[in-house]
Amino acid sequence: MTTPQAGQGGWRTLFSLNAEAGPSLQVQIRTQLMAAIRSGILPPGARLASSRDLAEALGVSRNTVVLAFKHLIASQILEVRDRSGVQVAPGAAAKLAPGAAPDGQEAGAVDWTQKLALIPSRQRNIEKPWDWRRYRYPFIYGQSDPTLFPMADWRDCARTALSANEIEGWSGDLIDGDYAPLIEQLRLGVLPRRGVWARPDEIILTLGAQNALYMIASLLGGPGRTVAVENPGYPDARNIFALSGAQIVQMRPDAEGIDPAHAPRGPALLYLSPCQQCPTGAVMSEARRTRLLEEAERQDWIIIEDDYGSELLGETNAPAALKAEDRAGRVIYVGSLSKILAPGLRLGYIVAPAPLIKEFRALRRLMLRHPPSNNQHMTSLFLSLGYGEAHFVRYAATLQARALELKRALHKHLPGWKIGPGANASSLWVETERDLEVRKLAALAAQDGVLIEPGDIFFERAEDGARCIRFGLASISQDRIETGVQILAGCAGRLLHQTRTL
Repeated sequence: MTTPQAGQGGWRTLFSLNAEAGPSLQVQIRTQLMAAIRSGILPPGARLASSRDLAEALGVSRNTVVLAFKHLIASQILEVRDRSGVQVAPGAAAKLAPGAAPDGQEAGAVDWTQKLALIPSRQRNIEKPWDWRRYRYPFIYGQSDPTLFPMADWRDCARTALSANEIEGWSGDLIDGDYAPLIEQLRLGVLPRRGVWARPDEIILTLGAQNALYMIASLLGGPGRTVAVENPGYPDARNIFALSGAQIVQMRPDAEGIDPAHAPRGPALLYLSPCQQCPTGAVMSEARRTRLLEEAERQDWIIIEDDYGSELLGETNAPAALKAEDRAGRVIYVGSLSKILAPGLRLGYIVAPAPLIKEFRALRRLMLRHPPSNNQHMTSLFLSLGYGEAHFVRYAATLQARALELKRALHKHLPGWKIGPGANASSLWVETERDLEVRKLAALAAQDGVLIEPGDIFFERAEDGARCIRFGLASISQDRIETGVQILAGCAGRLLHQTRTL
């Protein structure tokens, strides 16, 4: 069955959205869909417009519509059918009849939206298809090419860690501690390559950089605190600090990174990625780094340095970490082993003054005690046996070769596109031609097996990044890059032709 509201104009008549109203746009869409189902305007089996088409018709982000659909699907008001898309579920109107529980809940069930102190699902987040491996040309970030993982070396470490003598060393509960040999490998092997020297009591392990940022926000964020973030910048950091209740201030980077003159005056947390700005790859200039550290003392700033994946730039290309120049102890350094080994490993770390690390340990103990000791043990062996150093060199060289191939392919097939300012280790930031809508391009390219990551999610306002793309390098083999770009260029050409002939 098709809906009587076919076409964008028809769908617009069904909704009356007000961005200034109290409920969010997602809640308004959900509420008005339920009203249409309750009244019979949308009967059982009625097919809804796709999330993309409905978002375009209503002038909202697709994520807003997707969240509304997900909620109603979970409540069995809507359902998804193969080749039919989203449609009204059988019995939906009865669930929404007067006297029924809201959103199709059983009578007497808890309305959790009224109980929650926080609703993280309403935030804008990076979206990636769970089945990304089935796409032939996946230019997505945060995933890895399994052929690059040092399987034989890791297997050797796993066998050693599982021997009878070794199991005794990692099978116990560390309570709020970490596996000491891994701390030593970080302290004496990994961190010095970034110019960072630290004592054991100045390092704590985390479940990746994400966990590190959440702990930092829990201890140093909160109502009444100011947190300055990069815009564009890492959306999960923006979301984490927003959840803490802190006041969020946006700072716009340029080709030299963040200008300290644009940071808030007075005490504040500054979340930065100075060695390869996320997502543009811009490297903060030496002059700005010096001014930033000087201003940090004058203004009473605490700087959170996210040094994600800088090891993959290679020792000749990577600037020293900002933490390496920190003499006043105002830089909290966040690093990760997940980018270098495998995203699923979930091992990161924080380097900070010992009194702060002590509090992080007390907080982490309440959250998860410590990261799995077997993973810590195997990673320690991997680094101590020299496997890590060899892997880092190979991996960095592979990504640099892929970046060169991607730049060459973009210049050849999409010469009007602008490549970002930085030498990012595992991604490339690109701005498309003026009339090209990246969200539409991404949907069209996916049909031809090409996955790209729209860049609007990195901006506070999605419209500011409507022409931006972050190309991931770790998930696609070098021999597929040019063909993927060529297919993408064909999709872009078709979209531009459609736009200019309307």
